[in-house]
Amino acid sequence: MPYGEKQDQSLRISVIVATRDRRDDVAECLVPLTGELLDRLGAEVIVLDDASSDDTVGMLAGRFPWVRVLVNPVNVGPGPARNIAAAQARGGLLVFIDSDAVPCEGWLETLAAADDGQTVLIGRVVDYKTGAVQYGPRRSTFLGKSLRCRPDRVNTGGAGNMAVPKHQFESIGGFDPEIPNCFEDSWLCIRLGRAGARFRHLADAVVRHKGDTGKHGDEIRMQEHNSTYAMLKFYSDAPVWRLLFSVCNAIWMALRWTFWTFTARGVDAMLLWKGWITAHRRFAEME
Repeated sequence: MPYGEKQDQSLRISVIVATRDRRDDVAECLVPLTGELLDRLGAEVIVLDDASSDDTVGMLAGRFPWVRVLVNPVNVGPGPARNIAAAQARGGLLVFIDSDAVPCEGWLETLAAADDGQTVLIGRVVDYKTGAVQYGPRRSTFLGKSLRCRPDRVNTGGAGNMAVPKHQFESIGGFDPEIPNCFEDSWLCIRLGRAGARFRHLADAVVRHKGDTGKHGDEIRMQEHNSTYAMLKFYSDAPVWRLLFSVCNAIWMALRWTFWTFTARGVDAMLLWKGWITAHRRFAEME
């Protein structure tokens, strides 16, 4: 029976890869996801090309004919791009992986085995070259920032290696289109947690990531803007918690600004400040 025919009858999993101008990276990401593996697990792969200019679509058609390719003519960012793909997904478990990550052996099998239809699964992300852990179990604080934690305390993860039951994803509207990048995955997890989702860390579901987890340049401003704005929205119906968040977040921002200013990171400090200010302005305009 052809691979696609069996998929339509018994799909369990939809692997979603959003990409832009990463033709070679996405090819390496897809190599381990063979038609035989997908057929055995009842899975599909959806690649959403987010307005690439490097002929990613042509490469996919030639090398990976079993992959479903969706093309977005206008760049919308990772979060909204994943939403577009998720709306077309036929599997009950949405598995997200970054296009510059490469699945290790047993990655998809581990996620499939752990799926109970009710739990958000968080995998482990390691450095592509060294194997050093980039992203292990983490827990969000009331500031929205996350800290390392015991595996049984995990409640957040990166969309570069995360699986979410589709019904839970749809119940909260997926990734917030107001936050297309930088904090979009943490914000998704925070909203899933509020909706009652359980979380589980899977140390054996490993991907090798080519990038790093730090923010650089304008990403610093975007991260501060998005995280502050998102948490202000989160506490919008709880004035006391919003006040407490605002005070503590301002102190944390001021501490970082001071430290960065006096450690030769003055430009980064200004980007941090701009992100914080614009988040509060944006939230004030929303009210």
